[in-house]
Amino acid sequence: MKTQFEQAVEQARLGNLRTPKVSSAKGEIDYFGYQLAIHKFNLGIMASGMTCRGIKFTDIKNYYGLKGRSAKACLPQFLEIVEAYNQSLNK
Repeated sequence: MKTQFEQAVEQARLGNLRTPKVSSAKGEIDYFGYQLAIHKFNLGIMASGMTCRGIKFTDIKNYYGLKGRSAKACLPQFLEIVEAYNQSLNK
């Protein structure tokens, strides 16, 4: 069974899901890469014991299918997801 993140990436690649455009100073960037970067930042803060405004740990955990009771326990799994996504872009 695919996670919500995997389903969203697949639907975007098939053209069934339109993702928002994300712009930076260097031009447009990949939406899912941006999303992963923001969630990595938030999860890192949560792993250090702080909270983030506007997002809960359980939201990130459920979206990516992470297993564990704390952000600290889930962070290594999340970093594997980020690495796998980045490798899929480079293929």
